[in-house]
Amino acid sequence: MELDDLKASWNNLDTPVKTTEEIKKMLLENNHPVLKAIRRQLTLEIAGWSLFLICYYTMFDGDKKPLLINIILLICTLFPLVHNLMGYRFAKYLLKGTTLRESIENYFSNVKRYAMISILTRAFYASGLLLFFLYNVQFTTEKYMLLGGIILFFGVHSYFVYLLWKRRLGQLERALSNFG
Repeated sequence: MELDDLKASWNNLDTPVKTTEEIKKMLLENNHPVLKAIRRQLTLEIAGWSLFLICYYTMFDGDKKPLLINIILLICTLFPLVHNLMGYRFAKYLLKGTTLRESIENYFSNVKRYAMISILTRAFYASGLLLFFLYNVQFTTEKYMLLGGIILFFGVHSYFVYLLWKRRLGQLERALSNFG
C-alpha cells in the first residue's frame, strides 16, 4: 500500500466523536476497567480474609496457640491485602515522567520492584500460614509426607508466579528497547 493510500484510509476512518467531558468521565477512577477489576478483587479478598480472621480463633484453635503465633498469622494475612493496595495504587498512577520513554523506564523499574515484592509476599504469607497450622502438631510419617506435598505445592506455585513476572518484565523490556 502506498503512503498516499494509507493516509487516505486513515482519514476516512469513522472515529467516534467524544467531547472533553466524555473523555474526562472515561478517565475517572470509577470507570477505569483495570482499576474496577482490582477493586473487585480487593473487596473479595478483604471480605474473605475478614471472615477467616473472625473464624480462625475458634475454628482453627487460635485460642490454644501463643499470642506471637496469632500475631504472625494476622500480619501474614494483611500482607496480601497491602500488596493488592500497592497494585491498585501502581495501576492508578502509571505515568511518571516528562517523556513517554522516561515514563516507561520508571514503570519498568516499578514493575521489577513490585514483582519482587509480590513473590516475597507470597512466600511470607505461606510461611506464616504453615507456622500457624503446624504449631503443636505431632508429626507422623503421613503428616511429614503431607507437609512435603504442601511445601512442593507452594514451591511450584512460587515458580509459576516467578515465570509470570519474568514474562511480563520481558515484554516490558522489549517494548522499552523498541524506543531505541
